[in-house]
Amino acid sequence: SAWQRKVRAYVASSHQEILNDDDFNQNLKRALEAIEAGIQPIRIAAGSSGSYFVRDINYQNIAVFKPKDEEPFAPQNPKWPKYFQRMLCFCCFGRACLIPNNGYISETAASLVDEKLQLHIVPKTRVVKLASPAFYYKSGSRAKSKGPKGKDGSYQLFLNGYVNASDIIPRWNKGGGLCPLTAAEFERFKYLFQKLCVLDYVIRNTDRHMENWLINRYEPGKVLELAAIDNGLAFPVKHPETSSRLRQFPFAWAQLSWANYPWNEELRTFLLQLLTPQFVQSLCDDITTLFKYDRDVNRFLKYSQLRVLRGQIWNLRLALMMKESPAEMVKRPLVLVSRRFRRHPPNDDWNRAFRVKPVDFGNRRCC
Repeated sequence: SAWQRKVRAYVASSHQEILNDDDFNQNLKRALEAIEAGIQPIRIAAGSSGSYFVRDINYQNIAVFKPKDEEPFAPQNPKWPKYFQRMLCFCCFGRACLIPNNGYISETAASLVDEKLQLHIVPKTRVVKLASPAFYYKSGSRAKSKGPKGKDGSYQLFLNGYVNASDIIPRWNKGGGLCPLTAAEFERFKYLFQKLCVLDYVIRNTDRHMENWLINRYEPGKVLELAAIDNGLAFPVKHPETSSRLRQFPFAWAQLSWANYPWNEELRTFLLQLLTPQFVQSLCDDITTLFKYDRDVNRFLKYSQLRVLRGQIWNLRLALMMKESPAEMVKRPLVLVSRRFRRHPPNDDWNRAFRVKPVDFGNRRCC
C-alpha cells in the first residue's frame, strides 16, 4: 500500500532496510552482525526505561535502542523503581498528557521534526524491530520460542565525544569572566541553544533537563556542537498545563540566561521563510504516516497530538515575528490548531488555512 511504502522511510528490521538511507542501514547492519557474533547490547543502568547500548563487533557503542515494551510505564519495564511506582503510587503513574508506551514513536518523530526543520541536533532515530537475548523478556517467554522475539523500539545513532550539558552549562550560563567562550563561540552556542528551544517547543517536550542534551567536549578552537537526546516524552495529546494542576512540565531551559537573548537573526529569518501552511501540512502528513505504525493508538489521540503540534508551530511563528526571546515565547497563551482545508492549504494565509482555539483549563486533575 501507499502507507507501507511511505513508512519504510522510518521503520526497519533485520529483514527490511530504511529507504534511501545508506548510513543508517550500514549502522544497523553492523549491529546485527555483532548480535549474530554473540556481542549483545548492554542495558543502560541510568534512566527509568529498559534502554540498551548497541555495539559492533569491535565492542564499540554505535546506537541506543529503547524497546517499546520496556518503556517507563510498560509492563515489561525491567527497572524496579517503576514497578513499585506502578503498584504503590498508581494514582500518579504516567503522564496524563501523553500516550502510554508510545515513547519509541516520539523519539523517531522528534528526529523527523528535526530533519524537516533542518535543525540537525537530534541524532538520527528510526523505529527498528530488533531481537537479542540481552533484552528483558517475561519468564519463560524465550524458552517457548526458537529464539528471542523481535521488539519494536527506537534506534538512535550513538554520538561519541559528547558530555551532559550539566557538566558545562553552569560555568557558561551567566557569561562574564567565568565563561571561557570567545565571542564567536558564544554566538555559535547561542545559535545551537535556540535550535534546541525550537525543537522542544514544537514537539512540546515534557522531559528536557540538563542530563539529556549534550555538548561536544569543549576545547578552545573546536567547533561547538549540541545534541538533543531522550525525546520519548513529547507529542502530548493535550497541553500539560491543562491536564494537571501540579505536574505541568515546564521547559527547564527557559530558566537559563541563554533563553533571554534575542533570536539569532539567521535562524529567525530561515524559520519564518520555512514555516508556511504548506510546510506545516507536509510535516503533519509525514508524522501521521509514522504515528500509524503503532496500531494500539486510536485515531482521535493522533488527531489531538497534531492539534497541539500545530498550535506550538503557530505560537513559534508569532514569537519569531514579534522577536520574542525563547523565554518570552514559552509564556504565550496556549492554543490548539486544526486545519480548515481538506487536503492542501489554499494559499499562504495562515488564518484561512487554520482554525485556532484557546485551551480549556477546566478539566485539570491533581497529578
